[in-house]
Amino acid sequence: MKSIIGKVVTLVVACTLSAVCAKGQATIVYLSPSGSPGADGTRDEPFGSIAEAIGFLGKQPGGDALVLQFSGGMFRLPEGVKAGSSTPFAKWSQVSWRGSEDAETVISGNRLLDGQWRAVGRNTWRCAVDESFNQLFVNRQRAVRARFPNAGDWLSPDSVDFGSREIFFADRLPSAFARIRGAELHATGVWHWNRQLIERIDPMGKRLVTATHPGSEASHTKIRSYDRIHLENAREFLDEEGEWFLDTEKGQLYYYSVDDPSGLTFEYPGPTELLIVRGQKGEPVRDFRLEGITFEGSEWHMTATERKGLQAGFWGTGRTDSVFAPPAALLLEWVENSQVTRCTFRNLGEGAIALGDGCAYNVIESNRFHDVGSNVLQIGYRRAYLGKGHPLHLDYADSTRVSHHNLIRNNRIEQFGTTDLGAVGIWVGYAHNNRIDHNRIKDFPYCGISVGWYWGTDTVLVPTNCYSNTMAWNHISHGMRYLSDGAGIYAVGNQPGTVIHDNFIHDIFGGYTINSGIYIDEGGANMTITGNYFHRLENPREAFPIKLHKNAIPTMRIFNNGGEHVVHRIGTNPHYEYGKNAEVPLSLPPFPGRYGIITD
Repeated sequence: MKSIIGKVVTLVVACTLSAVCAKGQATIVYLSPSGSPGADGTRDEPFGSIAEAIGFLGKQPGGDALVLQFSGGMFRLPEGVKAGSSTPFAKWSQVSWRGSEDAETVISGNRLLDGQWRAVGRNTWRCAVDESFNQLFVNRQRAVRARFPNAGDWLSPDSVDFGSREIFFADRLPSAFARIRGAELHATGVWHWNRQLIERIDPMGKRLVTATHPGSEASHTKIRSYDRIHLENAREFLDEEGEWFLDTEKGQLYYYSVDDPSGLTFEYPGPTELLIVRGQKGEPVRDFRLEGITFEGSEWHMTATERKGLQAGFWGTGRTDSVFAPPAALLLEWVENSQVTRCTFRNLGEGAIALGDGCAYNVIESNRFHDVGSNVLQIGYRRAYLGKGHPLHLDYADSTRVSHHNLIRNNRIEQFGTTDLGAVGIWVGYAHNNRIDHNRIKDFPYCGISVGWYWGTDTVLVPTNCYSNTMAWNHISHGMRYLSDGAGIYAVGNQPGTVIHDNFIHDIFGGYTINSGIYIDEGGANMTITGNYFHRLENPREAFPIKLHKNAIPTMRIFNNGGEHVVHRIGTNPHYEYGKNAEVPLSLPPFPGRYGIITD
């Protein structure tokens, strides 16, 4: 006789399923994409969707440990799933989601495009669609939304008139651009990354006019003549193999290809968040575990306030307006003693994992992150807030909301910032006692790790909830590929107890002005920087192993970097009175295999 609550296993069997054996017995519910209606969640009759499993769990009494055991295959989500204290999962003390050991388990927010392609011009194909989206994946690979110039190139403005919202160029733009409506401006602003709407393009006048102020009015730093610009989202830009454009008014998708694309698989994302695990203040979710699951397919949106970048993926407009953080595929709030291990996050429009209010003693370990649109990992996350004085300054008044004592270890974080070039790999805001070690961080347009969220002065040291964080034994390379004024590791503000030690940072170049290995920005104080190695840092203007900008130098402990056993001399940039740097040689570590991913 089949049990209606899955299969209850003995202690011996449960131990093979990791720590769910800690409380003696586990309820196991099985899921498979091939599951049929009327299934009961047993191994022989698995549920076909997560929604079916949740509906079933809502009718059960709960217990000590629950395991959702997924088979290999694709589980598509019509919307994000909630698995916190207000859901049926709360009836179990410990909840685990486990992917298959035999085949990849994929939880996807992508939807299949099932329309027919028709040729409508030279190398141009058209398909009817019912929905709007900003990303398209072809055979599981990100396709390029039609842009000018093409990928790998950019325009530089000749001048910018912020009052009239005009950006001028040295050369004429193609005459066909005069009829374009609804296109987007994607522009750097030194360390800002701005995405906003274009009102019109005037090819004869060598200019374009933005719908609102060019870039964010919250920042004193604007779009300059050495910044980088490309235009996106118009049929007139469709001219290279694999590019696409969606005409949302007519519901028509265009794809540029020499060959008929009918044999290809096209997918587009729906939700911005795939899984939300949310407890409550005083009643956190504990012992929630994700293991061996791939998450893919989340959307990014051009919001009503556009996407005018301020810092590290955050965006906003004026100094008295709200600031927004990028959403994440996996959002945790009021979650403690939980684990995300051996998972993959890929093909995302926004971020991968965000640890929000009340997240403590969690472990993010041995995961792979690839093609993540915005900030990969965020600690101290809150979706939106109104800054206090400075647009980004708003520390927690309630210390229970602060994220702390989380471990980020042994993760492979590569090719991120694919939709937001101002994004970072690991962001730590107002959070303390978090440890980030042995991660491999590679191929990114701005910073690898960013810690701190208060830009102070070198004389007034403001205490915040960002302190005693550790970055150690990380291997960081091929960064600062597009933006400027950043580093492999960036930190800002007064951070007593924060230590940056034994990291290997190299091949930081590609931006147009100012790159660094480690960069301690405004108000930097009370940190220790030791044992780090730097190699191949290049920039036509400035590239220091350790850059110090408006730091309280006497409080900083900088020693034994670059293979030297010294307290490093602090030099001054002759071109900038506030610019200083620790005089550290470029050198390779004697044992480079010790950095980054720990191998058995």
